[in-house]
Amino acid sequence: MTQADSRPGLSLAEVLTLPDEQRKIVQWMMRRSDGVSLVQVESQIQEETQNTLAFLDELIDQGYIQEFLADGEIKYRVNLAAKRGIQQQTLQQSLAPGSPLAVIYNPSGDLAVKTNSKFEIFVTVTNKGAESALIDVYIDELSHQLIQWCDAPRQRLALGPNSSGEVLFEFIVPATALPNIYNYVIVVDAPQHYPEHTPIRHTAKVQVIPEIETVVRASDPTFVLLPPTSSRSPAQIPPGGSLQVSVNVYNRSDRVDKFRLSCSDIDPTWLSIRYPEGLETLGLIVPNMGLELNPGERGEIYLLLNPPYGIDAGLYYPTIRLHSANNPDLVLLDVVYLEVMPIYMLNIEVLTIVGRVKRKAGIFEVKLANNGNTTREIVCNALATEEEKLCTYKTSQPVLRVLPGERANTQITVKPDKWWKRPLFGSGKLINFRIQLEDQQKLPLPNSTYPGTLIWEARPWWQFLLLFITFVGIVGTIIFLIWWALRPSRSPRIELFKASDSIYEQANGDFIRLNWNIRYTKYLYSITIEPGEEAEGVQPRSYIFNGRVPDELKPFCRMGETLVCTNVPTEARKAGNYKFLMKAFIPDRPELEIDKRVTSEIRINPVPPPKVLEFASAQNAYQEARPSLQNPNTIGPDVVRLNWRVTDIDKIREVRITGRSPEGDITSPPQSYGFIQGLPKTLEKFCKTTNNSQLICKNVPANNRGAGDYTFEMQVFTRTDTDKPSVALKTDVIKVQPQPSRIVDFKLNGANPLPKYSIPLIPGKKFAPITISWKVEGSKNIKVELLPAPGSVPVEGAIAYPISDQPKSETITLQVTSPTGEKVTRSVTIDTILLPPVEKPSDNNTPQLPKVAPVPPANELPAIPAGAAAGGGQSASSPAAGGGASAGGGNASGSNPSGSNGNSGATPAASGTGPSAPAPSQPGQLSPLELPPSYDSSPNR
Repeated sequence: MTQADSRPGLSLAEVLTLPDEQRKIVQWMMRRSDGVSLVQVESQIQEETQNTLAFLDELIDQGYIQEFLADGEIKYRVNLAAKRGIQQQTLQQSLAPGSPLAVIYNPSGDLAVKTNSKFEIFVTVTNKGAESALIDVYIDELSHQLIQWCDAPRQRLALGPNSSGEVLFEFIVPATALPNIYNYVIVVDAPQHYPEHTPIRHTAKVQVIPEIETVVRASDPTFVLLPPTSSRSPAQIPPGGSLQVSVNVYNRSDRVDKFRLSCSDIDPTWLSIRYPEGLETLGLIVPNMGLELNPGERGEIYLLLNPPYGIDAGLYYPTIRLHSANNPDLVLLDVVYLEVMPIYMLNIEVLTIVGRVKRKAGIFEVKLANNGNTTREIVCNALATEEEKLCTYKTSQPVLRVLPGERANTQITVKPDKWWKRPLFGSGKLINFRIQLEDQQKLPLPNSTYPGTLIWEARPWWQFLLLFITFVGIVGTIIFLIWWALRPSRSPRIELFKASDSIYEQANGDFIRLNWNIRYTKYLYSITIEPGEEAEGVQPRSYIFNGRVPDELKPFCRMGETLVCTNVPTEARKAGNYKFLMKAFIPDRPELEIDKRVTSEIRINPVPPPKVLEFASAQNAYQEARPSLQNPNTIGPDVVRLNWRVTDIDKIREVRITGRSPEGDITSPPQSYGFIQGLPKTLEKFCKTTNNSQLICKNVPANNRGAGDYTFEMQVFTRTDTDKPSVALKTDVIKVQPQPSRIVDFKLNGANPLPKYSIPLIPGKKFAPITISWKVEGSKNIKVELLPAPGSVPVEGAIAYPISDQPKSETITLQVTSPTGEKVTRSVTIDTILLPPVEKPSDNNTPQLPKVAPVPPANELPAIPAGAAAGGGQSASSPAAGGGASAGGGNASGSNPSGSNGNSGATPAASGTGPSAPAPSQPGQLSPLELPPSYDSSPNR
């Protein structure tokens, strides 16, 4: 058998998309579950053998069909895709008669694989039994090589009755695997549930052949095997026979070469290699250990394959390698396909172990010896041959799997099971039966039926005495029972105990009433009536008679030979199911009950609960209200308004409204409305009652606050409820939209800020902190942050923010986040820059100009407005690109330790924006650059 195609196979939808010629042949093959032969395909497509083989090879390469070996003949079948874990291929089923497990193996026989490839084995198990079972499917530990190639060699199935499951074993054959034949055993075992029918073992082989890709050069030698063989037409030999293969070698190189053959994947005793004999110088003929060929010559090596007699039947794939002495690394391979023909020799012997029985079972043994070369699976059963079946037949092992050269046996027990059919006297009864044998593969048997005889011995004489004594005892027992039943009774007996009605209605104020009849009241002392465990609040009662009816029972009972009581009231008034137990006592032993009886189940139906006809929001969405400054807790339009309509207001004790999130979390406290005193005052302006006891409420405010998604649940408690509501209903999701977030004010030192400020640094001078103030409007659940510090802040406030005395760029951001995640920001950037050093003047008081572009005079520098800071306000024009201009040596007031007017000692702009600057700002106009008013201009030294 060739290796099963590893492709997933064809689905039924893919079959319809095939080309017409392929589709017709595939659909024809699908109707033949047992597969088709090459001859059948030839007649179907009406082509010659070579064309038919080419057509089938194309389908095999595409993964549409696969070939397999059946009864020594290569056949083809459609490779259908798996569906719900069950292979859609027709596979061999291994199910023994009477066995609860059916096992299907795919592939079911031997297969061949190449190195550096993978293959799969599917095992489908069906539980035919009446109970659920845990089934272990694993590769036997003796198959250690295949266990190393499989990731999951042991798996488990849990199958219910009449259900199936599939186990997949995936094997990866490494590139370093040695070409050889590997035996493996798959075991199906259910020791906990079917120990008598398991384990089930399946043995097969895997032929590993090398996968070599060689590049044949023009000078490389070649060889040909004759006769040619293939997987479709292997060479057939009988067991113990031999096959001679001629190896024609052609030396195409320009050097003399010596060739030899080897075959490493079979037993060396299987083959013998004969090279041409050589002549020594003295003319002696000696055996040669290789074939020596001159350049361009051809030679022949004879290979004799003679498998031993006891080898199993089947296909074998020995790989032949040709070695070159000139090129030892050259790999030249070919495969000989060899089929050993089967021999069916099975010896069967039936032995009688116990043939005469009295009360036990007879034992017979069936022994099988497989002298052939195929694995035999024999089903063994014992069947009755007489019309009347007197015995039960049981086989210890119904299916015998006998490997070639091995033995197996099973025992059949025959037990007579109709004891009254045993003969009373004589030599005994002969019970004839037959032992039926059947080969599951329909292979020939020397004989399929063997007769068997069991002798059932007659009864001993003393059993007649026991029979007589038994008869007398039975008659005496019947007489005693009749006397006991007819004797006058002296004990009270409860003949009737039940309720007046089986169903009561709580709405009508009903309670349970009991009826009972007690005979022989002359000896009655007392009775007790006990409620069952389910009767809460009902106490047991006791009545003492002493020859008269108790006063509390006189309205309901009359006494004579029989005490008859009707409609005796009980305390059972609540809704539920009840049972009562009555016990009767006599004066002699008042602590021991003489008789007792239990009523059948009695039911009190509860009062029907009110119905909620409507419960919904007045509108689908709301807008969150802006809190009032005078009263922040004022109820605004964000309060959800609810409408509802409920029947039977007289039965309502309480209505409870609870607000929840869509996930079920409580988002608002429950609102309770009590109806014991009628309509609550809190609902008078929203609700009204109708003549038919309906409660209609409109626009009732819910107890929600803030934005978000809400669902409201109404729970109705009736006047008979204790802790659980009779009715519960929910609304759809109601959305309360939050107020939009807005930054009202964002100022630095009381003024609207510009997008960016650049402040020059003078060594030894420090800046006082600036004041940042803000005001934000929006939802009451908004989050306000001043970044990078201090983080979360209130919706309105002010802080002092220090200015760094180091060169640095800081962005101050006011960020507002709404409850729904929307963000609004305002930001300002403050750059503190370091001015370049000023060169000292020379001795002749001639100033040395720096080697950079000059800066404007101090009185022309742009100034930061008083209280300037970061912000997102409206910006003014900047005199230097990027705000990189720096101030001179003096401050805005012109104070200077050197007494200059602010122009001396001026340094060029740090950004190098040019020698000139814009004109001074007009009075009342804010420039984008100005030192804060708190700037310290006094020198440090």
